[in-house]
Amino acid sequence: MIQTQKLMLKRTFAPLLFGLICIILQSCATSPPTPTKITVGATEIIHVVEADLDFLTRIDTGARTTSIHALEIEIENPAKQKKANVGKKISLTLINGKGEKKRLQTTIIDALQVRNAQGVEVRYMIPLTLRWQGIDKTINVNLRNRSAMTYKLLIGRDWLSQDFIVDVDINKNLKK
Repeated sequence: MIQTQKLMLKRTFAPLLFGLICIILQSCATSPPTPTKITVGATEIIHVVEADLDFLTRIDTGARTTSIHALEIEIENPAKQKKANVGKKISLTLINGKGEKKRLQTTIIDALQVRNAQGVEVRYMIPLTLRWQGIDKTINVNLRNRSAMTYKLLIGRDWLSQDFIVDVDINKNLKK
C-alpha cells in the first residue's frame, strides 16, 4: 500500500517538478532586461544649467563629442601648447542662437584633438550640465566658435550614450 502511494506521488509530482525546473532554467537563460532608453528627436531644446541658457540643438550621432559656441575665451596664465593649459581656470562667453550671452568661469578638463570637415584642431573641454525635459546630464563639452553654424550647441554621442536614442522623425517642425 505504501509502495503504491509512493509510486502515485512520483507519477503526479515528477512532471510538475520537471516543468517547474524548465521554467526556472528558461528564465535564467534569457538575457536580463535592458534599461529603457529615452527617445530624443534630431533637434531639441537643451538647457545649459551653468549658463542658464536654452539652445536649439542638433543631435548628431556622427559626432563623438558635444560642442558649444564659445567666444571671448581667456585662460589664467596661458601656455602656448593647449594641453599644458589643462587644469587651469578659463573664462568664456556662451552664446545661444537667439544671441543671448552668459559669461562663465570654470576649469579646463582636457584639450581634445577634433577631426571635422575643416581638418584637425585642438579644442578645450569644460564640464557642463545639460538639461533636457527635466533630465540633467553632466558631460565634458568642447568649445568652438560656431558663429557661422545654425546650431550653437551640437550634441554628440557622449551625451546620448547609455541614456538616449534618436528618432529623426521627432521634432521635424521645431523652428530654428
